[in-house]
Amino acid sequence: MADSGDPGPGAKPPPPKVLQWWEGLETWRQLALSFPFLSLLMFVINIGPFNQPILRSIFYGLFEGGVLSGLMAVATATERSKRGQGK
Repeated sequence: MADSGDPGPGAKPPPPKVLQWWEGLETWRQLALSFPFLSLLMFVINIGPFNQPILRSIFYGLFEGGVLSGLMAVATATERSKRGQGK
């Protein structure tokens, strides 16, 4: 019988390809990719719904983007080690 690629009844399915790609990146590359995106996102949130002045929104966007990027890197490293792909 040919292997259908389906995991067994008790096995976890493999993570999506984009998640495998992300976890395969080195930490500095994850930070380099996530920081600009998260900084811009936080800038837009601060200037829009929170109605902050422009300069304060820029500062908050950079600060919060850095914090969120760091948290994402730590969470990714934790998940990577759970799956045994330590880098």
